Amino acid sequence: MDDSSSPVKRRNAPETRARILAAAQQAFAELGYSRAGIRDIAAIAGVSSPLLLRYFGSKVGLYEEALLTTLQIEVLLEGPREEFGERFAAALVNPAFNTRAPGMVAPATADAEAREITTTAIARHVLKPLADWLGPPHAQVRALEILTVGGGCVLYGHQLSLLPQDEESLQEITGWIAVTVQRIVDRGD
Repeated sequence: MDDSSSPVKRRNAPETRARILAAAQQAFAELGYSRAGIRDIAAIAGVSSPLLLRYFGSKVGLYEEALLTTLQIEVLLEGPREEFGERFAAALVNPAFNTRAPGMVAPATADAEAREITTTAIARHVLKPLADWLGPPHAQVRALEILTVGGGCVLYGHQLSLLPQDEESLQEITGWIAVTVQRIVDRGD
């Protein structure tokens, strides 16, 4: 008997891809690159391992894509240059700040393969665009200084939950970040 009357479930490829990437970011951040397995990530995403591999090719491809989707410096580069420090600081202290990238970066330092992928991705997709935007003099150094301030804020503020809880102290630290980063930006002007 033909069962052609039952509805065919169609996969929504962009939604499936996004679900896999979110699951990968979670697994890589919580377990680190070496301990996060393809099967584990597929289970979190609610897909099969072969389907996951069809989308990303390998664990390396999945890790790189999961990391790249969290590295979005372009958003901060939009808007007036003289307000960059404020945009940067506001993003960092925002409770909704996406800490998945730093969460993936920290454990990646313990795994040679993940460290290489992470270093290349950050250099190419964060450091270079930021340095290009900053311009001479010493654009690479200034971009790295900004990254260092941001990384410290994310580590201590979000991952270790040390951001002040009272509004006055939070505004004080936000102001310090904004002024510090803006000084780095302005050193080129």
